[in-house]
Amino acid sequence: MSTGLSDAPTAHCPVCQASAQRCGRVVHNHPAKVAGVEIDLDGKQFQMHRCPSCALEFKHPFIPERDLIACYEQASGDHWEETPDPSKRRFDDIERVINAHASGPDILDVGCSNGALLGYLGQSWERFGIEPGQQAANQAEERGVKIIAPMLDQCTTDIRFDVILAIDVLEHLLDPDVFIKDMRALLNPGGIFVGLTGDAGSPAWKWHGSRYWYCSLPEHQVFYTRQTIEHLAGQHGMDMVHYECTSHARFKKSRIIRDRIRGFVWGLGMRLGFHKHTSPPGWLPAHDHMLFVLKANG
Repeated sequence: MSTGLSDAPTAHCPVCQASAQRCGRVVHNHPAKVAGVEIDLDGKQFQMHRCPSCALEFKHPFIPERDLIACYEQASGDHWEETPDPSKRRFDDIERVINAHASGPDILDVGCSNGALLGYLGQSWERFGIEPGQQAANQAEERGVKIIAPMLDQCTTDIRFDVILAIDVLEHLLDPDVFIKDMRALLNPGGIFVGLTGDAGSPAWKWHGSRYWYCSLPEHQVFYTRQTIEHLAGQHGMDMVHYECTSHARFKKSRIIRDRIRGFVWGLGMRLGFHKHTSPPGWLPAHDHMLFVLKANG
């Protein structure tokens, strides 16, 4: 039986349900791993699709959420840096936008990992977390974070939050609309949602298209533009009050120049018909992420 998508039905956008258009093949890293744990992709071929209505890009078919969660549950606690460099990971930028828009001290980090970011923000905040990885959740609690659920859709707390964070989380979602709805229900009136995720509208991303490094990670399945985020905000009674382009992390100038040259050359080769079956090189210093703030109306 073919594992290709030539006879697959039309893929519909998971945000607005519009019929999406194919825009190229996705090539995953080999062996494919999620949080350091190998995942079986069953020989499937994956195509990137783009929604003409809200500009969301997404893989088709989706990798089942249960398979991804199983990897996170098996992940070693040392897969993530125990104490990441706050400057390199842009914790200061996240803190800046939180302080500029927050109206109260109760903060929830969805996908908080080992609690490094909340630990950096400090004890002036009432810190809560959601994290599926047990070892990471244990480390977060050691940092003073109260873990309230493994997943957002399993959260039953009566607490409402002034700030909810989703840092490097949105790209993992199979149903972003439901996530935003559930998140919105946990916000106090005037509360804010701070997100950091890939920006499919960035120049580097457009140069590599569906072969971009960010798309080669199996757990990354949904990719946003500013237009997509504004659409989601409008659907759920929120306003975008901040948006900025940024990179995944800070790097030295030499690394920025090296990756820019390598990324350009690889993209040129791809356009000339090379690299058909290979995953792309990383381009971590590129400004291919967006940091944004949505504020709840009322």
